[in-house]
Amino acid sequence: MGIEPLTDLKKPRLWFSIAYVVLALVGVFSLIPSPDIGVSDKSLHFITYFMLSAGFSTLVRFNRSMMLVIIGLIGYGVLLEFLQGMTEYRFMETYDMLANSAGVLCGLVVRLSFLPEWFRKIELLLFKT
Repeated sequence: MGIEPLTDLKKPRLWFSIAYVVLALVGVFSLIPSPDIGVSDKSLHFITYFMLSAGFSTLVRFNRSMMLVIIGLIGYGVLLEFLQGMTEYRFMETYDMLANSAGVLCGLVVRLSFLPEWFRKIELLLFKT
């Protein structure tokens, strides 16, 4: 009843484990004090959630699982923004939520391209069996 992986991946648990570790790291880096790096943080939000969406969406079937990925990532971005608002050193910003959501939706384009094959190609190189 949860997320349904692509059946032709040889190591779906490995790929999902990597994706969830990256997701956890995004959470950690979103909640610790951040230095000013001189780049628009909106672009960083967009790129981060674009990559999360591209990664997760290429791992799942294009069905109900895809909707769970979309809703889950957008919800995660909103949750992290609210949590940032509860700290003394970060701020909740509506435009960050919009940048996160736009990144999620644009990352789905990757799923519709030839790029989902990259997981399979990497597996062929790493796990020749």
